[in-house]
Amino acid sequence: MTKRDLTRDKIVTTYIALAQELGLDKVTFPRIAERLAIKPPSLYNHFKNLTDLKIQTAIDLHTKLHERLIEALLGQSGGPALKTYALVYRQFAQDYQSVYELLNTIPNFDSPELTKIGRQNNAIITKILQSFDLTEQELIIKNRAFRSLVNGYIVLNQLGYFQKERFDADESFVLMIDEFIQAIPNGK
Repeated sequence: MTKRDLTRDKIVTTYIALAQELGLDKVTFPRIAERLAIKPPSLYNHFKNLTDLKIQTAIDLHTKLHERLIEALLGQSGGPALKTYALVYRQFAQDYQSVYELLNTIPNFDSPELTKIGRQNNAIITKILQSFDLTEQELIIKNRAFRSLVNGYIVLNQLGYFQKERFDADESFVLMIDEFIQAIPNGK
C-alpha cells in the first residue's frame, strides 16, 4: 500500500481485523503497519498515537451502532422498541466482539466527539423509556438498569458464561429483556 492509499478508515478497519485475530491488547502500530505494508511512522500522519486510534475506532463503532439502531427502531415505541434496541445492540456486540470494549470507553477518554455520539445512543433509550409512565428519577434509573443489564449480559457471555445447553444464551437474553420490560409500569 502506498501512502496515498492509506486512509483513516483503512487503518481503523485493519485495527479491528488485527484485534479479532490477536486480541485488542496485542495490536500495536508496528503490527498495523506490517499488515498494511507500510512503515509505522506513516500511521502518525493519521493518528497521534494508539490511544487516538482507539478513540476514532470507538467513534466509528458508536456511529455504526447508531445507524443500525435508528434503522431498526423506525416506527417502534415502548416495550417492542426496548426489545429491538437490546437485540440490535447485542448483535452489534457480537459482530464487533474483538473491539466491543471500546464502546464502553467514553469516560476514559477526553473526546467531545466520542462523548457526543455515545450520548446520542443513550438518548435513544431515554426516548423509548419516555413512552412509559415514569418520573424523571425512574427514567434515569430504568435507563441505567437497562444499559447495565444489556452490557452486563454481553460481557459475561463474551467471558464464557451462559453456555449451558439446557438454557440457550439467546433465549435467556430475550427472556431477561422481556422480564425487564414487563416490570416497567405500562410495560408490555
